[in-house]
Amino acid sequence: MPDTPSIPPAKDPFEKRVALTIAIIAISNSFVANLGDNAKTSSILKTSDSLDQWGYFQAKSTKAQIAAMHGDILMRLSTDERAGDTRSQAIKLGQEARRYDVEKAEIKTKAEGLAGEAAHFSAINNRCDQASLLLQIAVVICSVSILAQSHKFWWLGMCLGVAGVVVGATAYFI
Repeated sequence: MPDTPSIPPAKDPFEKRVALTIAIIAISNSFVANLGDNAKTSSILKTSDSLDQWGYFQAKSTKAQIAAMHGDILMRLSTDERAGDTRSQAIKLGQEARRYDVEKAEIKTKAEGLAGEAAHFSAINNRCDQASLLLQIAVVICSVSILAQSHKFWWLGMCLGVAGVVVGATAYFI
């Protein structure tokens, strides 16, 4: 491609060191960003699963309420002729309502656990976002150090890069 400008090679040893620093920081940023993206995806999936469980909990609540009300109505409207049959049906409906309540407790525990996992993955994603920000700023400052021929900017960029790597590494311990 004749229109593509050529990139001049770095002749100054300082420029070579800064370029290597930028490459290392960029690679670190890719690892941190990948961890953050995976955590974000896991958080979204766990949140969805938790919401599904809460919907299931609502359905069980509705069924329990209907069964309890149906049993109550049968008991109140039973006549002497069919009292035995109606009472047995009402008792069966009461047992069904209690079973739904037991199932609701299990569903609630599972939904709360999934919500906790989603919050955990969200915290990992947030930490990775912070680390990625530091690493990106480090790349910019290191790039400026080449333009300004300033070792101070290079050291500042390296310090921010190390801070970004440390913050990113702490995401593994959340």
